[in-house]
Amino acid sequence: MSDPNSNAIMKPVREHDVVSTLSSMPSASYNLDINLEKLMYCAITIIHKHEMDNKEDFNPKDKVSITAENFYQLLYDDTTTKGSPHNLTAEESRTRKTRMQNVHRIMERAYERFTSSPVMLVKVDGSEVPEKVTMILKLHYEPKSKVFSIQFAEEFFKFFYNLLKFKNNSFNRHELKQIMKMSSYYSLRLYRIFNSQIWRTNRLVFTYDELRRMFMKENQYKQHIHFKTRIIEPAIEEINTLTNIKVEHKFLKTSGNSIDAVEFTFEFKQNDINTRMAKALEKLKISYAKKAIPWSDDLSHFRHPDRKNHFTPPTSLKPRQIKFLISSEVFMNDYGEHFLGTFDDNTAKVIMKALLTENLALVNSKKPIDLDYYFALNYQQKLENNEEGSEDDENDDSDDSIDLEENTDS
Repeated sequence: MSDPNSNAIMKPVREHDVVSTLSSMPSASYNLDINLEKLMYCAITIIHKHEMDNKEDFNPKDKVSITAENFYQLLYDDTTTKGSPHNLTAEESRTRKTRMQNVHRIMERAYERFTSSPVMLVKVDGSEVPEKVTMILKLHYEPKSKVFSIQFAEEFFKFFYNLLKFKNNSFNRHELKQIMKMSSYYSLRLYRIFNSQIWRTNRLVFTYDELRRMFMKENQYKQHIHFKTRIIEPAIEEINTLTNIKVEHKFLKTSGNSIDAVEFTFEFKQNDINTRMAKALEKLKISYAKKAIPWSDDLSHFRHPDRKNHFTPPTSLKPRQIKFLISSEVFMNDYGEHFLGTFDDNTAKVIMKALLTENLALVNSKKPIDLDYYFALNYQQKLENNEEGSEDDENDDSDDSIDLEENTDS
């Protein structure tokens, strides 16, 4: 029986749309069919777009729907996904038909195999026993309209999402295209783990027991050779081939003489770094154009005497913004003459951190802080030097949130 208080939400999703979940989700313990997990992330993306468009919280009682055609476009990158199906060659038409049949089978299989709701194990403070959280409450696939619908369990929705309510939490973001063409479930899971941690570290070590727990495969892959050939190596190959992250690995012996762990080192590929930085500058430039604020590509507009009329200095700063500013050599040089004297770099950063935290008004009284300037300069310098950005200067993915004051953790 359908819930009279529920609605169906459907919005088209594209490969460049961003999936946003709490950064704790990728390493949680759960096990889904890979295609159901892909459909789940499509639904999460639709929820995010719905909230951004309507400026209101999503109702977890609502169903989220995606068409087979839309899912097809995300799974397959070929000429049959572009333009009108009526303009295809005979070979392209056969390819499209075969692949569309596969999409229907994926959706039908996800529906038919849904005999009980999957469960995620969530850590509970003060307890060694995790809490079991139901992930998906309802699934439906309508073969006539070729629409697949998901209704998330409310507690699961609150755990992994609620972006609008908890903006101070750390979030894991990536484009849908990074995972949609994967064939290995472990590729998808490991990619999301690396992506959630890449802003903090480029090295992770997991024991086989820890990975089995995350994948909920405690009684499988007991031998190293099976773990190596069926999980690790295929996953790393797919991640390196299909995504924006480059991964290397080596196997470790953490206890005894048997290999029982794996070390991963990972980083964003250089072309992805350049693309993200260029997009960030372009996004800021567009926002200035919309507001009729002067902009020049050499950033000289930030030094124009009229600049003070086009920005408001912050009245408070978040910890990540303070971390970003004190890591900026230009910022420290700009304000050092007023507050820092001849202190060494480490001491100067401690002093400036305290000032920005406890007496921001004093800092602004000497020279109003122009966050956009330091943000744009940082990206331009790293783009020119082929350096990688950091969590502290990564831009939010929402259209109306540009400068550092509105940034959220990636």
